[in-house]
Amino acid sequence: MNDEITVSPSDPEEQHEGDQAGEAPALDDPTNTWSQPTGPSDRRTPEGSDSDRLMAMLAWLSMVILQLPIVSIVQLAAESTRERAFQRHHAVMSLLFYVTAIVYEILASVVFTILTAVTLGCGALCLWVIFLVPHGLGLYYALRAYNGNRVELPFLTEFAEKQGWL
Repeated sequence: MNDEITVSPSDPEEQHEGDQAGEAPALDDPTNTWSQPTGPSDRRTPEGSDSDRLMAMLAWLSMVILQLPIVSIVQLAAESTRERAFQRHHAVMSLLFYVTAIVYEILASVVFTILTAVTLGCGALCLWVIFLVPHGLGLYYALRAYNGNRVELPFLTEFAEKQGWL
């Protein structure tokens, strides 16, 4: 009994040069689709060392837990952060996100107050969740930083690059 399973593409255009002769294509062959990653770009090797990733995560977590970007400010004030691009990126992005979150919280408070008054207090039972949005995003970005990924925020990343902060 033959236990060997062979897979060949049904479309002749999908066959590679090595496939026609019955041999598998080389792994370093750019036309070999079997060896190339097909998933999201998060599967690439993490950026930064373990300590860089930990400090980047703490920059985000200090904003979420303590409500103050203390770690981000300390990182930017330290001389060693100038040589560590990954830490600097997350420190700057978390500070910009903190400022944006303050503006969001002010607007959310106005919306919350108006809708609570309009609904005679019933809207407050559902609307309190809008105050947790920046905290949830901060936790998500902390996880991404710990996994070694840079956080690219619309408008904020471009602004920081134009200012020369990143």
